[in-house]
Amino acid sequence: MTAPSQATDSLIDSPSLAELAAVKISELVFRGEIGPDDRVVEEHLCSRLGVSRAPVREGLRILEGSGLVVRRPRAGVRVASLSQNDVFEILTFREGLEQMAVTHLYRFTDDIAEVDTTELDAALDRLADEFEKGDDEFGRIQASYAFHTELVRLCGNSRIVASYRQITMQVKLCMSLNLRRLNSVETPSENVARHRELRTAVLSGDVNRALEAISSHGHDTFAREFLDTLPGGTARSAQWLEARD
Repeated sequence: MTAPSQATDSLIDSPSLAELAAVKISELVFRGEIGPDDRVVEEHLCSRLGVSRAPVREGLRILEGSGLVVRRPRAGVRVASLSQNDVFEILTFREGLEQMAVTHLYRFTDDIAEVDTTELDAALDRLADEFEKGDDEFGRIQASYAFHTELVRLCGNSRIVASYRQITMQVKLCMSLNLRRLNSVETPSENVARHRELRTAVLSGDVNRALEAISSHGHDTFAREFLDTLPGGTARSAQWLEARD
């Protein structure tokens, strides 16, 4: 029996047009070219991306499953508009997962100094390149998320990592809001230094220092800027906002 050719294998492993369309559409959202609650018109996307309607429609379904877009009766597909409570839940869930990963790392690692940080350090180098040598907002979001994903991956628990990746699009949406806020108060070099300090704290051997570094990292800086003006607040989100001031 003839073994499958390399070309066949590469086709199997290649992302589908729908997945590529989902990536490109999400990029437009994270760049701010399509804003919250904006209607997503399939015809415009087909023209913009140079593909037929089928992969665009499937790509939107992928993004709908991730929570980046919503489909409303008689209103079509729109970019998700975040309420105050949405942001509260996303950010606290993200922080909780990162702290869970750190707790798991310390609980089941005999010597933190022996942890393999190859991928984390590579992600940190990419982040430094994006912030210090480039000026592409989407590239910075991708690099920031990749760094935090590798930080979570240190725990070695695939289910914690899968839970973190499940909210990728929503976390990236919050990251895009946060980076726009941070641009006015933090230089690119300061951003890189903040991530280097987080790496150092998480791998310090002191679990309390590591957990505090996660909490105070600054992933919710933008919350203090305008979240109290967003609709859809709850007693819990208001309490959280007050505690962050």
